Order: sequence, then structure tokens, then C-alpha cells
Amino acid sequence: MPIVTIKLFSGRSRETKKKIAEEITKILEKELRIPKEAVIVIFEDIERSDFAQGGVLSDESS
Repeated sequence: MPIVTIKLFSGRSRETKKKIAEEITKILEKELRIPKEAVIVIFEDIERSDFAQGGVLSDESS
């Protein structure tokens, strides 16, 4: 049973997440030859203030 975790900045719509989950599930179902019910997709929303790259918080960068 594959578990896929996707971390995104907050603000993506439910519809966007649904489409991503459907497409990832299709790929894993096809390539791993497993039932789609075996695929778990977890979305983790991250606030920009909780993520830094190069020592700069994402909500401070342009």
C-alpha cells in the first residue's frame, strides 16, 4: 500500500487537491498494478511563514 505525502503552501482548492490525488492514484494503480483503493494520498498544507529557503522565510521573499 503506497502512501504519498504532498506538502504544499496553503491555499490550494479542494478541487485542485482532488485532481492531483486522482492523477497520482491512476499512475500508481497502472505502474504498480495495484487496486486504486490501496493508494493513500496525504496533503499537508504549510503556511509560508513555516517554511524557509536559503535562510529566508517564504512569506518574506518576493
